[in-house]
Amino acid sequence: MAYIVNINEVAPDTCERSFRYFAKARKGETLRDTYWLIDPETSPSKVLKLGYTIVYPDGKTTGHAHPDEEEVYFVLSGRGEMVIGDERFPIQEGDAFYVEPGKYHVTYNTGILPLVILWVTGKVKQEGA
Repeated sequence: MAYIVNINEVAPDTCERSFRYFAKARKGETLRDTYWLIDPETSPSKVLKLGYTIVYPDGKTTGHAHPDEEEVYFVLSGRGEMVIGDERFPIQEGDAFYVEPGKYHVTYNTGILPLVILWVTGKVKQEGA
């Protein structure tokens, strides 16, 4: 008899030594780490930024909009939910999506494992510039 279990279907440990124990008081709050890998202020790049963000279980990113930058996301691992403007949709490993300039967006981790995202923003050329 085969016994198969998927980690996404198993409840995590919540004892006082677990991450969840400390994070449960912050459920639904911003709970993430971001690393800016390429940035025009600290690299030769003129317009592109590249970042790596980890959204912890039950956490979210800081919702924001950038009127002069477009952005693409690629989900490296985990599961979550993305809100872009009025649209809300599930995301998971392997998904890529686009955020147009000026659109408010926020990412939620709805899974039990960290949600890891690679993202790139680029300045949009202003007309006449």
